[in-house]
Amino acid sequence: TEQALRAMQACQSAGDEAFRVQAQKLLHIFQSDLFQALLIQEYYELTVFENREPGRPLTP
Repeated sequence: TEQALRAMQACQSAGDEAFRVQAQKLLHIFQSDLFQALLIQEYYELTVFENREPGRPLTP
């Protein structure tokens, strides 16, 4: 996400006003705590599913 943020910030300085407004909205989403938490949750779930034994139910 850090790389995407840097790319968006670089693109934000170029382009018309409508693009800058949309880029700013997207940057706020990427920088939000909720977005970061969802990325962490997705990573965790993928890791759990990859490492579980076949046929074994998921338990916390």
